[in-house]
Formats: sequence, structure tokens, C-alpha cells
Amino acid sequence: GGGGEDRDFKLIELAANGAPIWKMDHLSCFVPGMIALGLRSLPQEDLQAHAGNHTWRRVAEGLTSSCAAMWTSTPTGLAPEYVVLDRQEPTAPGRVANGGQHSFLRPETAESLFYLYRLTGKSKYRKMGKKLFRAIVAHSKVEAGFASVHDVTQVPTRKMDDMQSFVMAETFKYLYLLFAPEETLDLDRYVLNTEGHPFRRLVPF
Repeated sequence: GGGGEDRDFKLIELAANGAPIWKMDHLSCFVPGMIALGLRSLPQEDLQAHAGNHTWRRVAEGLTSSCAAMWTSTPTGLAPEYVVLDRQEPTAPGRVANGGQHSFLRPETAESLFYLYRLTGKSKYRKMGKKLFRAIVAHSKVEAGFASVHDVTQVPTRKMDDMQSFVMAETFKYLYLLFAPEETLDLDRYVLNTEGHPFRRLVPF
């Protein structure tokens, strides 16, 4: 919650009949990064109409704050699959629910931290990323890699016998890029697809 420039935002689901479903999935945390990419690439005259640049930047920053809180608000510092929201106070931190308490170490928050840092240059996104990285190392590391976790509310964690391919392909890649020099990946020349693979943009070089 909060007012002014620091307001947090949430993304909820809608049922087929249009009724709100008061939960926020970690999978939706790619959205602020998507907005940041749009703000980097859309014509400025389009963004300046109706203060679009300012409005969408606030939405991206507010969503990123909520996504980071999905990680930092749990005892392990790992994000659950989803949180349940209070319909009376939807901007408040969500509650970890049965069925959503596991963590696959998904990449969407790390992805958005990377894009928001590139968009704004604000060090707080690197600080958030540092917390994510330390939580992953502290609570999911095993001898052969980084395991999914059964319950993000329990310390010590109980690990699953699996490691998702996106942990290296995306989660750690975005955390690395968050701290790497900008020339490591020039966003004016390359775009990362939905699985974190870089492709050259169709622009003159």
C-alpha cells in the first residue's frame, strides 16, 4: 500500500463471468518488465499523450514492488506460486495459501527487476535482486543444483527432487544481468524472448 509515487499494485484474475478472483500469481510478475520494455521502445509522442509515460512507469514500479514482496515477506525469502489477497485491502501483502506454498524459483520477478533497473537506474532494484539471490542460495541449494521447495513458509526447507530448467536459463540469467554492465546485453540491439534467449532486434546496426 501507500500513497503518491510509492503505491504498490497487484494483478488479480477474473473469472469467466468477470468476477474478480482475489489472488496474484507469481507468473504475472513478468508484466512490469513488459511495461518497462514498452516505455523504452514506444514513440515518446505516444507516451507523452495523457502523461502515459509517468502513469505506466508508476504501474510498473508498483507491480515490481509487490512482486518483490512475494519473496521478501516469507520466512525463507522465496516466493510462493501465488498469494491470496484481502478484497477489503487488496494492496496489502498477500497470504500464502495451501496449494500455492511451493516455489519453483520462477524467474518473473528477477526479469522485471532487471528491466526496471535498466529503465530507471534505481539501486533499489539491485538491492531487491540481492535478496532474491541470497534466499535462493540459502534455502534451495543442493549438491547438484538448486531445487524446488515444497513450502516457502518452513525453515529449514524441504526440497523437491527436481530443478526447473528456467532456474539457470532465466532466474539466474536475469539476476546476473541485473548486476552486469549494460554493454553485457545491449537492449537496443537484442531482445530476450519469453524463455530468456537473446535475439538480435530487427533494427539497423
